[in-house]
Amino acid sequence: QVSAPILQQQAVTRLPMGQASSCLAGLGTSLEQLSDDDLIREAFAFLRSRPSLSERFKARFSSPLDFEDPSDTDPEVLATAGGITILAATHWSPPRIHCSEVKPGQPLSWTALPGLAMNSSKVQGFSGFWVMRFPCTDKLEFLLNDGTSNWMKNGNANFVAETRGLWVLRSGKLKKYAGDEAKPQVALSGDIADLEAKGGIILVYQSRWAQPRLHYRFSEDRPWTDPPGEAFAPSEVTGFPRSDAWWAMHLDSQAVEFVPNDGGSQWHKASGGNWRIRGPGAWKLTGDRLERIGEVSEAEITTPAPAVETSHAPGAVIEPEAIESFRLADLLESKNVILLYRSAWTLPHLHCRDLTQDVPGPWTPTPGLPFSPAGDIAKELDGTTALFVVKLSGDVSACEFVLNDGGPHYRWDKASGGGNFRAPGHGVWLVSGGRVEKLQAPPEASVPEVVKVTRTSVSLSWRSASTSVKGYRVFRNGQQVAALPGGVLQYVDTGLYAAHQYSFTVAAVSTQGVLGQPSEAAVATTEPAGKPGIPSGLRVTLSSGKGVTLEWAQPEDHGGAPVTAYVVERDGEVVATLLHAEKITWTDTGVTRGDSYSYSVFACHLPPAEQKELRQKVLKDREAAAPPEEDRDILLNIPEELNMSEAAGPIETTAVDELEVGVCMESLREQLAEGQGITVFYQSCWGRTYAHCCSQQEKGWTPMPGVELESSPCHSFPDSENWLVLCLPYARSLEFVMNDGERGWDKAPGGKNYKVMTPGTFLLTNGHLDPVALPPQEPTGLSAEAIDGSRVRLIWEPPVLGDGEAPVKSYRVYRNGRVIGTTETTKCQYQDINLFAFTDYEYSVSALNRQDVAGPLSDAVNVKTKLPGLPSAPRNLRANTRKEDGKLVVQLEWEPPADCGGAPVASYEIIRDGTVIDIYDVPNARIRSEAEAAKPMDPEAAARRWIRSTCSYSSLSWFKDGMNWIDSSIELGECYSYQVRAVQLGPERASQLKKGGVVQRCGSQFLDNVLADVVGPASEPAQVRAVAFLDPPKMGDRRSLILFQSFDWGSHKAESWYTVLLGLLPELRSAGINMVWLPPPSDSVDDHGYLPRKWYVLDNNYGSAEELQHLIQSMHEQEIIPMLDVVVNHRCASLQDSGGRWLKFEEPDWEGWAVCHDSPAVPGGSGAHTTGEPAAYAPSVDHSNPRIQADVKEYIKYLMDEIGFRALRFDFVKGYAARFQTEYVRAAGSPYAVAENWNGDANGLHDYVRQCQGVMAVYDFPLYYTLKRCIHSNNFEELNCGGRLAGIAGRDPARSCTFIDNHDTYQLAIVGGCFGNNDQALRGYALILTHPGVPCVFYWDYVRAPYVREKLLELCAVRRDANIHSTSQLNILCASHGLYAAIIDNKVAIKIGTNDWSPGGGWKVSCFGAEFCVWSRP
Repeated sequence: QVSAPILQQQAVTRLPMGQASSCLAGLGTSLEQLSDDDLIREAFAFLRSRPSLSERFKARFSSPLDFEDPSDTDPEVLATAGGITILAATHWSPPRIHCSEVKPGQPLSWTALPGLAMNSSKVQGFSGFWVMRFPCTDKLEFLLNDGTSNWMKNGNANFVAETRGLWVLRSGKLKKYAGDEAKPQVALSGDIADLEAKGGIILVYQSRWAQPRLHYRFSEDRPWTDPPGEAFAPSEVTGFPRSDAWWAMHLDSQAVEFVPNDGGSQWHKASGGNWRIRGPGAWKLTGDRLERIGEVSEAEITTPAPAVETSHAPGAVIEPEAIESFRLADLLESKNVILLYRSAWTLPHLHCRDLTQDVPGPWTPTPGLPFSPAGDIAKELDGTTALFVVKLSGDVSACEFVLNDGGPHYRWDKASGGGNFRAPGHGVWLVSGGRVEKLQAPPEASVPEVVKVTRTSVSLSWRSASTSVKGYRVFRNGQQVAALPGGVLQYVDTGLYAAHQYSFTVAAVSTQGVLGQPSEAAVATTEPAGKPGIPSGLRVTLSSGKGVTLEWAQPEDHGGAPVTAYVVERDGEVVATLLHAEKITWTDTGVTRGDSYSYSVFACHLPPAEQKELRQKVLKDREAAAPPEEDRDILLNIPEELNMSEAAGPIETTAVDELEVGVCMESLREQLAEGQGITVFYQSCWGRTYAHCCSQQEKGWTPMPGVELESSPCHSFPDSENWLVLCLPYARSLEFVMNDGERGWDKAPGGKNYKVMTPGTFLLTNGHLDPVALPPQEPTGLSAEAIDGSRVRLIWEPPVLGDGEAPVKSYRVYRNGRVIGTTETTKCQYQDINLFAFTDYEYSVSALNRQDVAGPLSDAVNVKTKLPGLPSAPRNLRANTRKEDGKLVVQLEWEPPADCGGAPVASYEIIRDGTVIDIYDVPNARIRSEAEAAKPMDPEAAARRWIRSTCSYSSLSWFKDGMNWIDSSIELGECYSYQVRAVQLGPERASQLKKGGVVQRCGSQFLDNVLADVVGPASEPAQVRAVAFLDPPKMGDRRSLILFQSFDWGSHKAESWYTVLLGLLPELRSAGINMVWLPPPSDSVDDHGYLPRKWYVLDNNYGSAEELQHLIQSMHEQEIIPMLDVVVNHRCASLQDSGGRWLKFEEPDWEGWAVCHDSPAVPGGSGAHTTGEPAAYAPSVDHSNPRIQADVKEYIKYLMDEIGFRALRFDFVKGYAARFQTEYVRAAGSPYAVAENWNGDANGLHDYVRQCQGVMAVYDFPLYYTLKRCIHSNNFEELNCGGRLAGIAGRDPARSCTFIDNHDTYQLAIVGGCFGNNDQALRGYALILTHPGVPCVFYWDYVRAPYVREKLLELCAVRRDANIHSTSQLNILCASHGLYAAIIDNKVAIKIGTNDWSPGGGWKVSCFGAEFCVWSRP
């Protein structure tokens, strides 16, 4: 037999390709002696002994094409052998080759990213390369990458090796190997003398670069190697060890010119040029010296960078010549070659040679001739980049050149296409942007003609110069004043002084950008000076009791002379004279608050004559500061009547701040009658509210956050209802935005500002700003009648509708001064219930118009309630079973009656199956505490008239609280019907209250007139079956769990989906399905439940709350665990806020503070930043808020403890941080919880599980994608990851929830639609229902076909009977093309694929179908 040691011995030594084949042939003969089992056992033992081989084995069998390392093989062999070999020169270590075999008529089958790791080349002559051979491939398409994000492509396409053979990839170019090309280096070893005897050049090079390269050519007529050149081999030459950073190369040549480099941007050059070796032998290069080994020789300097092909023909090196004139016109007449160069380099150089003779002259030494700054030449040539110039000696009439930055690292500028520049003759040549162009003399411009003259302007025109004109430049007194396009032949020069003579010339600019000579001058004299123009832009920027601030700018027309001063008049009198500035601001502080003023401003050439000192100061300053061309006497020569302009203004203002806050009146009618300023009423839930506002654009906006709103004192907009008011009595117009001083903003629809254009009183609600209409007048004829001890009927007459009043919409009812309700219609009656018996009440009514503005209160009426009557039935009775101290009990919960009948409800009768079984007593302490909170209506009449401050039982805290009672005397499995009746306070309990001092506080009638045995009607019955809630499953339970997703995207269309599911429970239970994922239970905006609105409203499109509770109760009876779909990442509001935004939530009640401020769905939230991906379809909830966290925990607790959910599924967990999800699961008692984290990366999902500290499982998307590919391709190699299953199931099976499809994947195009056809889906379910993890069966698959349903039930039964659980032991026996085979817990075996396989004897077939079979132990 052949054992692992024999296999090891056969593979210890790496053999060339031909010898390896013969050795393997001999080994194969020996292996034929082994049985299949022995061969597999020995092969795996051998692989374990060679870890590197094991890894390559995995890569080999996961690749869609065969590959190998050709090892130490002659390139000629590889070039003629079958298959394709790729040799690549790259600094990546190692590079990855992402490739696919190209077969006619078949799609490409690419390797998995990033591809196969290439091997370090041992191919003879290609040291430093990377290699990979594909022995069975005829045509290969591929790319290279570094294993991350950097790629090497063939331009924008992939590389293609078209035929068999050896292909070499260097410098981004792929070429087929030719035997006569220069081969890369082979590692040199031995003595220098022995190496020299072989001929050619031996170069040893000392360098600390990781892989130095040599860029070289053998002669001037031979090409350079492609940059960066050939790789050096590590030196094994005697005396030059690789440990001292020596590298070696053999060149089969008698001479070489070269530059070493690092393969990137660093080059090792000789001082001023390239290195050159002129004869054969052994040479060493270290530092700045090139020496022949055995003697010292200075490095010979030759041509510049490899990018420039140079010659060394005889002749003189070009020399520069001095430039006498820096005028472009003079240079254009020169007989030299003159080069102008536009460049951003600081000191460019010209590397050139003379082409005057037939034989080119030598190149200038690197870097070449320095350029000089072009100076004034730049002014005569269009362009913005710096201009440089060099003039060549007169004997040069043509030259070839390239440009560089002067070194030391040399950046080069060459002609377009990579060639050298050429100047083929005398003249001025401009080099710019890769182009060289000879400059021509520009055309001459005609003499301009003066068309019109004013005191401040001159109009010119001229004839067109020629068709080759790019533009014109206009000069005034020798200074350029305009640059015009070529089609413009006229110009108006403005801003001139009066009575001045000006000289104008025009110059043409050629299409090459060359400025021609100026034309002859045209002379014009401006007209005498006149009055200045009116100051422009006069406005009031601030007006208050402290001062009025004016602002204006200089006049557009200065009148032909400078404007040096401004005179300000207030109400016709001069109040200030100000000296000139570009923009004048002046504040009048001598004002009286509330007074009105009129202002005018005048511009002056000089201050008024009566202000002699100021005028002399201006003249003195002008003398010192006026420009030379200005006439110093121009101001003195202006007549006094022309000194001052006409007035700007008058402009009127009142010395008050328009944004000054005033006091709003209590009566809305009086506020409306006032009619001054702007008043805005605003209802806000913010703690503090501000108006960021602007009364006039020229005055600007208030500093942030703006003017704070005050509580409304107006009766029509009461402070008790959160009404605020902004009262600006001096404002005439207003633009504003409400905000909370932080992130919360209330803007008009469309994100605009609110605007008020006229004074008035306005109401801002729901994003709309409307004028407030006159409030209704008071209702009349109010009367009150006590029906009994707890009810009062009110009747009244409607108010008279006056002029300007809006119609009445409804009525607001007040009891003892407090609002207790609003009628829904205009009906003039109202019934108040749940009052105290024997108690005095005062009622009044006000009318509401369509703006919900209330008018004045009606006259009040008083009424006293009568003897108590019967209480109504208790409300909302609920019965649930639960465990208490290990015993099954029924818990009843209910709420007090809507009407207590006038006396306190002190107890409740508990009725079971029609019989009273217990009495629930309301504790005395609760009744007493409410009674003691009473206060007198009239403090001075405390002995006579006491009344509870809360006014009715409806406002007592114990009345709002729910009651609960436990029935522990029940029998398991029995059904019970419960009811509850309210019982009023009787004489015995009243006596107990009297002893507590309540009598003196509540009045004697309250307790002395109570009746015995006053019992109300029974509540609606609540049925319950005595079945305990199941214990929640835990993560990693070692019992079979099968999850069933009980809905798809169309389930909501059923009349009651909960009823449909109720009928499925027996069949699911019989097959072993013991956990059902139910759709989201809460009220929702969408049909599917994933846009929840009111959390605690459980009526939705799937059915009613009662149907849901019945379904869950039945699930517990059938021992099926209900799973709750927790959708708390986002939530939809029920109402709009005052800004018209959907940010008011109900059950639980939230507002904008609960929404993340960066939520894109509904802007305006004031919460913190999102901690995950913001939802685009609903407001993202701020889970960092402690109140939100508490509400989420309470919501989940309610649904688990009260409704009966036992496991959790968290929707869209990417939307908020994992730490919050961890808290929610732990607060619920750490039941089994699975997260929808749609991520196909197993590493990403594993990281998420760690972030959740292991309390959360995940849907196994990586396995889903892999399994889908494998089943569709009939290739199962990807499923085996080193003996583990792909995906999370292989890494952490207890936290893997495996699935084939769900309500998203089966109908979304981004994943290619559903998993597959019926047979493909069944193969997928065969795997997940027999493997570790928690499998999930999707309802849509369950009903897709009868035989699919039958097979699914069979597979579930196999899992149940074998007790396959989430952490069962998996043994993958085969995962290859055509076959996947595995055994689980040694109880279940499975095979999938087209190939045959059997687990052997002792197994029986439990389920089979197309291309799958499942066996189990009998």
